[in-house]
Amino acid sequence: MTQHVYLIHFDRKYHHAEHYIGYSKCLPDRIEHHKHNTGAKLLKAINQADITWNVVRTWRVDGQGFERQLKNQKHSARFCPVCNPDLVGIKNDYQEPKGGSV
Repeated sequence: MTQHVYLIHFDRKYHHAEHYIGYSKCLPDRIEHHKHNTGAKLLKAINQADITWNVVRTWRVDGQGFERQLKNQKHSARFCPVCNPDLVGIKNDYQEPKGGSV
């Protein structure tokens, strides 16, 4: 089973937040939960504030530890290809289904 850590970029800030880092054993299902407000509380608030967002980066992992490492650094923008255009050729296993972003 492929597990992922993923980075979501918000199109505008929500208070101080510009990104969300998460972990999933089934990435497409987890993103659907976020879209339908049954995932993380932050994504529910983002959706209710009509802020669009996209999954901009993914990492294949063996467990949840890498998610914690990224979160502990408290500066997600350095890993974001939208905020840091110097990142080229990054891996993103998540493909948005037809119909666009949230």
